[in-house]
Amino acid sequence: MIVVIGAAVLRGEAPDGLAARAALAAAAAGTAVELITKVGDDPAGDALLLALARAKVGHVAVLRDPAFATGQRSPTDDVAPDDIPASPPPPGAPILEPADVGLALRYLTEYRAIVVVHPTTSALLAEAADAARWGGAHLVVVVATGDETPPGLPDDALVLAADPEGDDADGLGERLGRYVAAVDRGEATEEAFREFVTVAEADRGAGVEG
Repeated sequence: MIVVIGAAVLRGEAPDGLAARAALAAAAAGTAVELITKVGDDPAGDALLLALARAKVGHVAVLRDPAFATGQRSPTDDVAPDDIPASPPPPGAPILEPADVGLALRYLTEYRAIVVVHPTTSALLAEAADAARWGGAHLVVVVATGDETPPGLPDDALVLAADPEGDDADGLGERLGRYVAAVDRGEATEEAFREFVTVAEADRGAGVEG
């Protein structure tokens, strides 16, 4: 099983955001996946959970927060540079707290990979890094282009930089999901990474830092 941590929104009737896209791609590749995110306790949140279930993405660790509305995007609107999936959640959106992630990771067990997409705090990332060490899981972290590699990560962690103004957020999510699905299947991390990089080299919207 793999665990994906990050913001998710609803675009039309489908889950959206880089974390959600990676989770969907991993599930489509045949691996068990759980998404840790936070959505509003509203009809859009209900629709998002149903869409995840239809895609066979586990959502037992999706938190509901009645104080915020679930993020939504029109399926026909162009994506503005400050509204792409790799960006931080917009103001007013439900935000995962480190305690939320720590509790969810203690509840979930036997994961082989953890993906953290644009962590909002270093404490949240530390929770994921500690869980990866404890469980012997491969950690993948997506940061904004230009950000430094976060300290305190496991030696074998993979750090990716997603360009906030890139045009290939869809493609990055798809490749990332396939990569961690390969890791979950037991394929050597180095071999899975070489395949990831082979495809990503043509991608001008993402870079590999680690």
